[in-house]
Amino acid sequence: MDMSRFRDMFVTEAREHLGTMGDTILEMEKAPATPGLVDALLRSAHSLKGMAASMEYPEIAALAHRMEELLDRIRKGAVPFDAGAADLLLAGVDLLGRMVGAVTAGDGVTDDAGPLVEQLIACGAAPEGGGTGNPPPGRVAEGSPPPADVSPLAGGQWTVRVRAEVLDRLMAVAGELITSKNRLATLGEEMGDGRFREAVGDLSRLVRELRDEVTDLRMLPFSTICERLPRMVRNLARRSGKEAVLEVAGKELELDRGLLELLSDPLVHLVRNAVDHGIEPPGERTAAGKGSRGRILLAVSRERDHVVVTVSDDGRGMDPERIVAAAEEKGFIPPGEGERLSRGEAFMLTCLPGFSTAAAVTDLSGRGVGMDAVLAAMRQAGGSLSIHSEPGGGSSITLRLPLSVAIIPVLLAACGSRAVALPVTAVIRTVELERDAIIREGKRRFFMLGEERVPLLALGTLLGIPSSGPAGEIVPVVTSNAGGRMVGLSVDRLLGQTEVFARPLGRPLARARGLSGSAVLGDGRVIFILDLVNLLGPLEGPPRFAFSHAGIAQGGTG
Repeated sequence: MDMSRFRDMFVTEAREHLGTMGDTILEMEKAPATPGLVDALLRSAHSLKGMAASMEYPEIAALAHRMEELLDRIRKGAVPFDAGAADLLLAGVDLLGRMVGAVTAGDGVTDDAGPLVEQLIACGAAPEGGGTGNPPPGRVAEGSPPPADVSPLAGGQWTVRVRAEVLDRLMAVAGELITSKNRLATLGEEMGDGRFREAVGDLSRLVRELRDEVTDLRMLPFSTICERLPRMVRNLARRSGKEAVLEVAGKELELDRGLLELLSDPLVHLVRNAVDHGIEPPGERTAAGKGSRGRILLAVSRERDHVVVTVSDDGRGMDPERIVAAAEEKGFIPPGEGERLSRGEAFMLTCLPGFSTAAAVTDLSGRGVGMDAVLAAMRQAGGSLSIHSEPGGGSSITLRLPLSVAIIPVLLAACGSRAVALPVTAVIRTVELERDAIIREGKRRFFMLGEERVPLLALGTLLGIPSSGPAGEIVPVVTSNAGGRMVGLSVDRLLGQTEVFARPLGRPLARARGLSGSAVLGDGRVIFILDLVNLLGPLEGPPRFAFSHAGIAQGGTG
């Protein structure tokens, strides 16, 4: 029988079992006496062994079998579960993962498990005449059915595995339908035909339902990208002589697959920074009145149309004065500039490319890449980043992102003859400001929002759009976060909120600061989606985009 058609099914289920095994081993390290953990490990190892044997991958089956033997000895009390046993089992999970990866790549599975198998046998060898009672690896009981690509659930339901690229195409089609629906709605308003508008209303409802269904299909639990992080924290802490544990809150929350892919690398950077820069060595923590083991919390939640991800630790925290001093010393900001920065702005200096307060470059950090990569990912997704920290009290980094990186809610604003889109995730609030409430100090403008003094900038000026300014005595203002500080952006008119299908920009616009993508409105106009964090950032780097640049067509009006 040709088993190749079941390969994808095997790889998916094998990775699920390996993820479960890795998590369970780490749980056992924290609470070795917890009932059921060894049994769960044994079930995963046994299932993986049987699957590999049925697929005729004897190398994978043999290694899983040896791990199963060790686990059986641990369950019977013949072998204690200590750090050595945990290291052996985790090494087995890693090696099995590489073997499964070779299956995915279509390469042959090489048997390089010899030294590890010998250690597993030495640690968990069965007594003379004993054994686990399992069939030899590489063979399956007769009549065992091969894995299927469709699996039944309780109640007569069925699940079907669909390739990721198919879901991506479905999302693209749903996005194009939203654009077409918006165009038809605009035509209906222009025609004034009640029956046409009613038909467009029905179409809008169906398109929303289709979008929601496609979005649900693309949903995966947050645990998909955070399963490897507790293991990474354990390894990094041991290498640096520290004790740290990662806790994850909200791992069952389901998010769009595209958003999870975008979050994967930033979370690795943030967790590594927490271990390397945040958590102190045990002696230092004990002297400060803390427990010897540091705690890192990764929490995800959903707030209306946003996803909020927070990485916090109970470590040494960040000193804004030290950050400012390092930035001035290394030439990231002019001397004396740091005195005018707020705490939030000082913390955001850590996101500048190449900035680091580390005394030396190590294999963990010191190159000033991590936070820069996190901020770049937030810009790509139309999200935002904020940092809060207290010296000695730990740090907290919060990421706010749209629910999807393809179909996003935006606020439309007019600047001169142009309409631009601002991601809702980057907008704090809108304000109707009376002209006499604007405070002028030289060339700078401010206004009071509650007790806070907020700088006021003209969005049209930042974009290079000629503008006569808003008519009347009321100035529409959009407030946003710029480098840890609230900033107000005055516009000519606010045009309302809508959903758009975001398209990436090609060269040369992809390098222009201040733009994150484009979209098509219902009347056929192409608008740019602004990257407010980058637009309001420091002046270094590629120039801001200007609509007055030569070669940029002036199409449509706002």
